[in-house]
Amino acid sequence: MLYSPLYQSIRLILFGALSLTGLTVTINANASLDIQTTKPLITPSTGVASSASKTNLIDATDTSDANIDIGTNNKDADSANAEADFSSDSAANDITEIIENNDNTPVPSLANVNTNNDSKRNNTKARVAQSAATAPTIDNSRINVNDDSIQASLTRLAEFYELKPETNNSEKNLDNENSQNTAQTIPKLGTNLNLLPSAVDSAQRCEGQWIYPTSNPNYQRAVNESGQSATNLNGIPNNQSPLFSESDYGYYDNVDYAELSGNVIIDQGTQHIEADKIVLDLSSGVAAAQGKVLFTNQATNNNSSTNQNSPNNNKTTLTEKTSQGGLIGVADNLAYSTETGQSTAYDVAFASVPLQAHGYAKRLNRPNDSQYELDNVMFSTCPPTDRKWQLEAKSIDLDTDTGRGKAYNTTFRIADVPVLYLPYFNFPIDSRRSSGFLLPSASIGSKSGLEVDVPYYLNLAPNYDATINAHVYTNRNPMLSGEFRYLTENYGEGIFNGSYLPNDKEYDGEDRSSFFYDHYWSSKTIPRLSGDAKYSYVSDADYINDFDTLGLSDNTLNLPRRARLNYYNDYVDGELKVETFQTLNAFTNNGEALEDKDKPYSRLPQLTLNYRLPWAEKFDITGVHDSAYFKKSINDGSEDEKSGVRIYNKLSAVYPIESAWGYVKPELSLQHLYTSYDQDSLEDNALNKADGNQSVFVPQASIDAGLYFYRAGSPFGAFDDTMGGYQLLSPRLKYTYSPYKDQNSIPNFNTRIASINYEQLFSDSWFLGHDRLQDLHAFTPGVNYRYIDATGVTRFDGSIAEQFYIDEGRVTLEDQKPVFNTNSSGMVWNASAQPYNNVWVDVSGAFNNSYDLNFITTELRYQPSENSLFNVGFVKRQLDDNTNQLPLSAFTASAIFPVNNNWRVLAQGQYDYRDNKVLDSLVGIDYEDCCFGFAVYGRRYYNDLNVNDKPTQAIMAEIRLNGLGSGNSRLTRLLADKVLGFEPVQTAWKD
Repeated sequence: MLYSPLYQSIRLILFGALSLTGLTVTINANASLDIQTTKPLITPSTGVASSASKTNLIDATDTSDANIDIGTNNKDADSANAEADFSSDSAANDITEIIENNDNTPVPSLANVNTNNDSKRNNTKARVAQSAATAPTIDNSRINVNDDSIQASLTRLAEFYELKPETNNSEKNLDNENSQNTAQTIPKLGTNLNLLPSAVDSAQRCEGQWIYPTSNPNYQRAVNESGQSATNLNGIPNNQSPLFSESDYGYYDNVDYAELSGNVIIDQGTQHIEADKIVLDLSSGVAAAQGKVLFTNQATNNNSSTNQNSPNNNKTTLTEKTSQGGLIGVADNLAYSTETGQSTAYDVAFASVPLQAHGYAKRLNRPNDSQYELDNVMFSTCPPTDRKWQLEAKSIDLDTDTGRGKAYNTTFRIADVPVLYLPYFNFPIDSRRSSGFLLPSASIGSKSGLEVDVPYYLNLAPNYDATINAHVYTNRNPMLSGEFRYLTENYGEGIFNGSYLPNDKEYDGEDRSSFFYDHYWSSKTIPRLSGDAKYSYVSDADYINDFDTLGLSDNTLNLPRRARLNYYNDYVDGELKVETFQTLNAFTNNGEALEDKDKPYSRLPQLTLNYRLPWAEKFDITGVHDSAYFKKSINDGSEDEKSGVRIYNKLSAVYPIESAWGYVKPELSLQHLYTSYDQDSLEDNALNKADGNQSVFVPQASIDAGLYFYRAGSPFGAFDDTMGGYQLLSPRLKYTYSPYKDQNSIPNFNTRIASINYEQLFSDSWFLGHDRLQDLHAFTPGVNYRYIDATGVTRFDGSIAEQFYIDEGRVTLEDQKPVFNTNSSGMVWNASAQPYNNVWVDVSGAFNNSYDLNFITTELRYQPSENSLFNVGFVKRQLDDNTNQLPLSAFTASAIFPVNNNWRVLAQGQYDYRDNKVLDSLVGIDYEDCCFGFAVYGRRYYNDLNVNDKPTQAIMAEIRLNGLGSGNSRLTRLLADKVLGFEPVQTAWKD
């Protein structure tokens, strides 16, 4: 969410202030303070102050009443009482001065502060009463970063920003007058910054990093001596953790006033406070810290469960690791009321260590437990030494009850130039949703021109919402699109998407529209039972290509419309579905317009089962069932209609023999295929019912056997001294026999011939689908060889095989010739090698039975560094009518490489040298800084449904602000699909 980092930082500031609440104070003659986290219960006595040296005392959160421990050291009594008189007077005035500038939110009076001078107490009463009725006047001018108090806070905060070494290891001069941002924001910062050790990598994208202040060694030692850990305190919350205090002076007046002064340090759990002076009025419950106030709350990690009410998540409950705390804050002064919960701080500079962000506020006020008010606010995730962007707001109000924030007079600046101004902005501060505008986006395409999208989000209810998006094009009329999401308790979740564009100027003035629906369901009463539904519609075949600027969506010819149920357990895996399609207008491989006969069959419905019988001990008995009613209406006369019912069953029994030396798996199967034409098809084909029903039984027998040969060492011992490892040689032989049964007149509903590859040679059939039972009498020899080095890396993995036919196949798909009517399938091979840790080579291919090339693909991948990658490939394939393989001769290449630590180049392309055509190309540049990034890239590609059409060209630009939202960009999603090995390179670049 856009402002969540800002909200977290602000919230942590106030959380640090809460460390001053509910203190019980005990002071003795040695100036040792025992501060407990219980409600003040003070027994009146005579107070004594001392100027003794610092003394430390750890308290184990005793909840009993705190009593005054009076010492007997009378020698220093006079001087101590004199110091007490001075301290009580100045402290009371300090608290009054702090709250005088507060707004009209009620603050408990300090009239009851007990001092040794009644006149001073009366003066304090009068000043407090006057300040309570005075509301502050806020300057409406632009934030003045040269304000002395803000400069002082920022300069002190900079003590916790450590610079990283530059390549020449010289210290960075931050007081350079030529640097406008540096000179205006944090002058003379270099005197407060420290270089990190030289061992840190000098090629850092960020100049430095925010770090926590050095922890108090006395606190760590005291907590450790108590048997606990100062870092996590065994998971004890901060308000229940031991509290440690340290100061030069301590005073308690025996009634209701306490003071720590002189280098005050308070530690409790992960919280740390430093100040020149901290005073507490126990009667009114007002505490104040003054003078170089520093508060820190170090980050702690927790696992929390978040309900994700989104159809985009298959699981509605997500457990994630969250971070709390992680704040450093400095302020001129701070006041807090223990009775009302109100706190106020002025001239606050803050930094978030987990977010690596910083900012400041002229005034920060917390009128109650759920509301926060900030005036003159700045926020940025850039380093303070080079703030390239920042958000500035005149005032921000946060309400944790509603989960919303309101910003007034907000300006977004790049460098010192304002680029966006919003007089009012309502934004979320937590995971709760609410209505409002989302971030707009823009792109440029060759068909639509400039496109600007402005989305508006509607939070309709806790379990459903909607988004309306207005699209404005320079080359088309405006388009309106919408999305509706819902989540039910027992019936699943879903999402609707739709759009409408009237009178498209780029499409002959036609109206264009789309509608998509997805629903997901999982049973709460029946384990492993789930379901889903899908509906797709577009007004024309060009819709997806025209309105998907970068071609990210699947440009599918047949858009599915289905509903299905799925169930599985240890013995069965089944699916019941009803499915039909919207087939778009397209062209066949021969360039002819698609006809009805080329469209897919609808399944109305289809049931598939894969099961295993549980009672067999030595045998594996498995079965397959696939039955469906297939329907395809032929309205253009392209062929006779052939719709009807198909039922397929296969029962198999395997007796596996497995050992360390290898395996033998004999198998027997019986297959049955039954088809029956429906009435429309009988009439269309002039058949009677008996002729329209066919039943075929085909038995099948096979033996699959393999051996394992193991040898220690590298190939030929060539790498024994460097890589070692072992080698595996696995020869394999499979024999298959299934007799011929005439099936050529049976309709083909959804079966095709598989492409040739190594694994396919060892399958029982070349048919993908159950409309044909193949006659196959063949044996297939093959061998696999692997070399694994001593570190477990597979340096080489290669296989080669060929299927030889004893009898010629006779079963065909309709009017096609048999799958293989020659003596062999041709040789098939694949190999993968990793000769070096950053080099990969993949090769696969096949010959036909004449040992002419069928296809070959090669890929060479080289990764010289963790954030760079080069791929080069070659594809060549011949026409294969059996498998519908189209000819292609193309080179592929991609490159991702950094120019320096901030800039990189990205490119990807495919060139068809057979047709002298660039099928797909993308070139872009990407910039990544410590606090922002941007990318500009262009793509030129052909529509998959019609390669003869003109190519689509698009140019995109993306801007990213670190800390203000996240997620994968369009460029990232596109390259992840196009470039092998892209994900780890992208992760390394972002890190």
